[in-house]
Amino acid sequence: MPTGARAVAFDLDDTLTDWDTGIRRAAEAVDAPEIIDRVRAETWVRENGVIVDRHHWRVLHEPDTFMAPELVEPFLAALDPPLFADVGPALEALGARMPLALLTNNPFGAEVLNRHGLDADVFDCVAIAYPLVRKPDQLAFLPVITALGLPAGEIAYVGDSVTADVEGALGAGLLPVWIDRWNDPWPLPPGVVRIGSLMELVEQC
Repeated sequence: MPTGARAVAFDLDDTLTDWDTGIRRAAEAVDAPEIIDRVRAETWVRENGVIVDRHHWRVLHEPDTFMAPELVEPFLAALDPPLFADVGPALEALGARMPLALLTNNPFGAEVLNRHGLDADVFDCVAIAYPLVRKPDQLAFLPVITALGLPAGEIAYVGDSVTADVEGALGAGLLPVWIDRWNDPWPLPPGVVRIGSLMELVEQC
């Protein structure tokens, strides 16, 4: 946990919800395992050979890019990314110690949270970024900062994306926590904390 953090805000996709597993399960449901490799090849963004973002959301919004037309409807019907196993225990433990918030670029974020039972009892603030003001835009972080009523420098922001979450939070003055579930060899800049599991935050509190 970054020094001085009095609240924690989270990204949603690939931070709390496991899109890779969701995509794999949906591909298996339509008996088309080749979709998995295609998604990874076309949605994993690299800089200098290092993966800095995974745009798994494209599978939902651009399914024709990754599969035959006749597979789209059954694939999307089967696509339901689960929560990572550490999400429930970590949110319960952290929520007992400090305010929690969520900020996502996902326009369906509220529905996803409801489906997984992550409602107002879990988060003190849920912010869905406007289409024209999305992370890493610094303005996208303002609703969370305002709702928590704390200086940006006292709010840890946890996310998987180097570009949207880490660099965005740095630019907005928050305390970035990069959750690196894939063990990506991205060089950590000053002021950024790296974790491999949300339970590491609990252990550091």
